[in-house]
Order: sequence, then C-alpha cells, then structure tokens
Amino acid sequence: MRNLLDKLIDQCHSKYHLQLLFPSDPFILQLECESQRYTLSFSNKECFVAEDINNLEPQFVITGNEEMITTVLAGNELLSRLVESDQLSVKGGYRPLLFVESVLWLTRPMIKEPVEIY
Repeated sequence: MRNLLDKLIDQCHSKYHLQLLFPSDPFILQLECESQRYTLSFSNKECFVAEDINNLEPQFVITGNEEMITTVLAGNELLSRLVESDQLSVKGGYRPLLFVESVLWLTRPMIKEPVEIY
C-alpha cells in the first residue's frame, strides 16, 4: 500500500497540469484500511504522505479493505463506482469527492500500448 501511495505522490510531482488542480492550502485525504491509516496532503506547494497526523484534520476520508483501496489507487476502478456498490465508504462532501476522484484518476499508471501502422 505504501508503495502505491509513494507512486501517487511521485505522479503528483511529475505532472505539471495537476499542480493547477491543487489548492494553496493543503487538502488532507485520509485512507482507513483495516488496521492501517494513511494521510496524504495535496497542495500546489507540495504533496506528501504525512507521518505525523496529530495536527491534520482530514477533509475527506476513504474507508475500506486493502484490496478495494489498492484497486482505486492503481487506477483500475473509479472511486465513485466502488462507493455506489458499497465496496468503499467515504466521508466528506461532493466537491472533495470530485477532487479526490480527479487526482486518483489523473495519477493512475498509464500502460503504453504499441501502435500498429498498416
């Protein structure tokens, strides 16, 4: 799980167009996965996985099992679809949901497929 989170943060840093989506004040996302809790901070200044979560109040929380959260982080499924099918639960407003969905979708690993020219 931590490996996927680090890849997500790396994508946030490497894709310039994402910087335009990020707010100036940090947006705090919390992932609650079985007994683990991960906190991510997104802003146009920096994005990181937060180690010290005592002073950070999440604006959006995703709760579920590791398999479903991994599916979303890997870009294999949309967050909203898994919420609708009750495989994940979220806490937060609609706008934060759209923001998180956008970040997760735009940072998913892209599979390069060969192009055949006839």
